[in-house]
Amino acid sequence: MWWETISTFQKDNETILDLKIELHIAYYVMNLLKDQYNFSFKKDKLVIKDIKSDKEIDKNTFFYWYSFTRFNELIKEEEKIFTEFNELRGKVLPAIEKIKLPELKDTDDGSTKKKKIDKINSNTGKITKLQDHVKSEADSSNHKINTLRSFRSMYPSIDSLDRFLNNIQIILENA
Repeated sequence: MWWETISTFQKDNETILDLKIELHIAYYVMNLLKDQYNFSFKKDKLVIKDIKSDKEIDKNTFFYWYSFTRFNELIKEEEKIFTEFNELRGKVLPAIEKIKLPELKDTDDGSTKKKKIDKINSNTGKITKLQDHVKSEADSSNHKINTLRSFRSMYPSIDSLDRFLNNIQIILENA
């Protein structure tokens, strides 16, 4: 769920963001949370609305959700990605090991040697293709997990969340 949200935002976002800039981080997180919470500014006050319940919530309720529910959802998603990769690797590596490479012998005649060399080349190609697939999936899984971990670690304290909410207010006032 969160990976899809992050991925969609990264594809659709037209604003150049530098996640070393605090206001950019707030914009990024605010957009990732838009399916759960709506942030608005009314009468000089930031209003947080839970979209599911259609109710306004206070900062403490939001912080609790952010610190526990969102955190646990991210951990579960990271674990799922890790497990799915390990399952794939667990299927592919034994398949690689089952691919036999014929042994060339000095006693082989020319025709037999050619067949064995062709088989070695063919099987080496299959092994390489499977290894490349595992490496590609490892890279993809690592990227997803690192992106989720990065999001999970944003605004970990009540003080940092206060800064986040203040930054949202700045964004809304100037949007």
